[in-house]
Amino acid sequence: MRERRREYELMIVISPLNANEEGVTATLDRLRDTIQTAGGEITGINQSPPWGRRKLAYTIREYVSGEASRRNFSEGYYVLINLTLSASKVIELERTIKLTDAILRHLMTVIEPKGVQPVPDSPDASDEENDEVVEETEA
Repeated sequence: MRERRREYELMIVISPLNANEEGVTATLDRLRDTIQTAGGEITGINQSPPWGRRKLAYTIREYVSGEASRRNFSEGYYVLINLTLSASKVIELERTIKLTDAILRHLMTVIEPKGVQPVPDSPDASDEENDEVVEETEA
């Protein structure tokens, strides 16, 4: 059975403790290795403005490796990664992200191909049926 490959957009926020050149490179290399091992491909990495080191909208309290208590972070290093990956391999990538201490937060979204309409959640309640009911009650 052929696996479905989809395009994804992955936004990660790297801890300011690892926001130096070596820390960012090590984090991105770990993600690149995981994606390539899973049979995926990175199509683009964006660290240029407006991404890069930025102030967070709210503080994030996270554990730092080697420390017993949580630390408050008010800024982070944003990286936007575009990738292509099999839908069944996303779990492996998210596991690697969660196990990487340098990543404070992440968000992975599917990029839908142009011209594809999303399937409605409830097929029995369509807009046309609701319009007909409103017209009947007004008459």
